[in-house]
Amino acid sequence: MSAIFLLTLRLLCTVFACLLLLRAYLKFLRAPGNDPITSFAYTTTQWAVGSVSKFIPRTPTIDWPSIFVCYLVAVIYQFFHWLMGSGAGGFFPFFFGSAVLVVYWAIELAMFAALLFCILSWVNQTSALYRTLSYLCYPFLAPIKKFIPVWKNIDFSAIVFFLVANIVLALLAPLT
Repeated sequence: MSAIFLLTLRLLCTVFACLLLLRAYLKFLRAPGNDPITSFAYTTTQWAVGSVSKFIPRTPTIDWPSIFVCYLVAVIYQFFHWLMGSGAGGFFPFFFGSAVLVVYWAIELAMFAALLFCILSWVNQTSALYRTLSYLCYPFLAPIKKFIPVWKNIDFSAIVFFLVANIVLALLAPLT
């Protein structure tokens, strides 16, 4: 029973945290507000970020309230993980482990976006979702594209990023 609860909690926390991180990343990129992904991320997280933004100020490029709420979600997840007897208690899991978990979620979000970008680059490069994902993925795929060029209209940089990100996630997993 506790395993099902922890799995459900992990899924809900991961999805919500990824939406919060997406919101912060879109703010960093100064994405247009009329984009469907931007409006979805803002409307689904506004209830949590709106009240926190009264206490934690936003800067022009960094959405600190979203990052703070994401960190709180990680602390709550770590607490329930410890409460169910699956995690270690103490300072490390609640604070440092939660920060590592936020980084873990950010890498998972980037991997998911890169995977969708890769699939759409093979299937439909004219869709609006492809253009949005191209805009979102360009900052972390551009360095890889310098070494791996596009071959016959197929972009392999997302696959390389996916492999490297999986290695990083395997190294971060014991710290969460």
